[in-house]
Amino acid sequence: MACLLVMDGPLKGHRVALDNPITRIGRREGNDWVLQDGSVSGTHCEIEKSASGFLIRDLGSTNGTKVNNETVKEHPIFRNDIILVGEIPVMLEGDDVPQTDKPEPYSIPRTTIVIQQKRTVEPPPKEFGKKSSANKIWAVVIVLLLLVIVGLMVIFLKGSGIPT
Repeated sequence: MACLLVMDGPLKGHRVALDNPITRIGRREGNDWVLQDGSVSGTHCEIEKSASGFLIRDLGSTNGTKVNNETVKEHPIFRNDIILVGEIPVMLEGDDVPQTDKPEPYSIPRTTIVIQQKRTVEPPPKEFGKKSSANKIWAVVIVLLLLVIVGLMVIFLKGSGIPT
């Protein structure tokens, strides 16, 4: 049996059967389904049931009626369509509700293709393996300092009268 399933909010999980030829939805008493929500107009929309399927009709609501995220005035609805009545999302379900033959606009193919790129081995950056000439300069400076120290020691030892 066709019904509307509330998808979110305080009434989440609540179902309303669509067993009348026309089901009126709104905030005002006297509608077939009364929704006490500020986003729903007094007489918001109606769903008409016929031999060929279901049709939703907006009845001049303030916040509009949407089917699958598209604002509609009058639109055929199918199984698993998401309908926004004001800000209340409901889904049309039931075995007697026809399914749409249109492909889903947001369907994603299930096949995944992996394209491997040929990896190239890049040499390390020049700074990484480069030996700087500063190391050579330091070695020369150290050797010169050692020679100066040895020379000064020789002069000091000769001048002090200690035999060398």
